Amino acid sequence: MRSPLTRRALLTVGVSGVSLGLLSACGLRLDTDPDIPTLDSTQQLRNRIARILSSTTPGSGDPETAGEDLAAFTKAIGPEWNPPSEFATEPAPTEEDRTFVQAAEAVSQAVFEASSRLGSGLIPVLADVATGMTLVAGEKKPELVGTAAELIRAGADDASDTDKGEDGGKSEGADGSDGDDATDADDDRTKVFNAILDQSRAAAYGYERLAVNLEAKSAERKGALARLESLGSLSGQMLEALGEKKADPNASAWKLDPTPTDAQSAKELALNLEDGLASALLPWLGGDTSAILRLWESARTRAIFAQPQPLRFEYGEAGQAEAKK
Repeated sequence: MRSPLTRRALLTVGVSGVSLGLLSACGLRLDTDPDIPTLDSTQQLRNRIARILSSTTPGSGDPETAGEDLAAFTKAIGPEWNPPSEFATEPAPTEEDRTFVQAAEAVSQAVFEASSRLGSGLIPVLADVATGMTLVAGEKKPELVGTAAELIRAGADDASDTDKGEDGGKSEGADGSDGDDATDADDDRTKVFNAILDQSRAAAYGYERLAVNLEAKSAERKGALARLESLGSLSGQMLEALGEKKADPNASAWKLDPTPTDAQSAKELALNLEDGLASALLPWLGGDTSAILRLWESARTRAIFAQPQPLRFEYGEAGQAEAKK
């Protein structure tokens, strides 16, 4: 079932004020010199993805849902940025015509090769669209999934190396900001990481319970057991980031919805666990490229138990992501 996330929204992650302004050229006065913004590299990438999608037409070798999925991706990524022609310094770039699978390959490569360098508040929508297109098209061209996974892990390693080279342990106000602001930011970060920690622990508990209801040699059973390893890694990452004093204690148990009693309820629980985890990841994803790997792991695992979900989040205005009930 291709349903949106079933968990209540935790946070809305929007693009920056500048990037929102890029999506509309309305109101420009031609009798004055307008302030035409310069696109940074991430905004340029979003713009290129928009051009790729607008030049895409589903073909005979594409998934049956390619048309509706393409419309959803196009809405999420937003329109092309086209400044008024009289102020353009060069011709607008174009993209070749592509089928859905060909477009998915181009989008996946473009986003995941740049994954460690993404910014501008556009990380959620770019990662979500690239992940969804890859997994949907991967049903027709499986090698896309393996290639994307390699690029994402390489990007996560690059992001980790960059973080190690920077001072991540600044004291309050050490970056020149007000001490109270630094404290508030640290408190927000602690809340986000503890929410992810709790969800990853709950998911691990859920997978332990549901796995025994799946046939021993089934893909679902193997996927559930493999997921335990990546969830353990995620919990460890959150514990390391939080430190012993800030990490919430482990709960004695979590309520499972539904309680797994057979293969069907086990699969339903797996989908709910991944949806809950995606909601918890969204605030982190809004400003940290290392979260892309964790979104990918969740989306890929979810696809073991149901058809690939094109988008993990809902979108209002272009670039604004939220997890809805």
